[in-house]
Order: sequence, then C-alpha cells, then structure tokens
Amino acid sequence: MGQTNVIREAVNHFFWTLVLQGLVFVALAILIIMYPALLFALVSATFLVIGLSLLVLAGKIRTAYQSLPKILQ
Repeated sequence: MGQTNVIREAVNHFFWTLVLQGLVFVALAILIIMYPALLFALVSATFLVIGLSLLVLAGKIRTAYQSLPKILQ
C-alpha cells in the first residue's frame, strides 16, 4: 500500500508540474504579445523554471522507482 502511495504522489506531482508549465507558457505568450522587448528575459526565465521543475520531477520519479518491489524493476 505504501508503494502505491509513492507512485500516486509522483504521478500527481508530474500532473501539477505539467499544469504549471502550461500556465506559465500561456502567461508568457500574453506578456510577449504585450511587451515584445521583454522576449529575451521571459524566455530565459521560462527555461530556468522548466529546468528546475524537471530536476524536481526527476527526483520524484527516481524515489518512486526505487520504492517499487524488485519484481517490477
């Protein structure tokens, strides 16, 4: 039961990471349309946020994978 919870938490975190990234992209698209001069700064910030969130997500997936029974690995 505990392993199922870890996997559920990892999938839940993955889902919310994708939702957050989608919202960030929509907000950035609107800002770029309104302020084209900020394109460089907004793209740089986007890469930073996505990179950090992917590192966190990779850690969650690794934790979930390590908690699986050896039979499933």
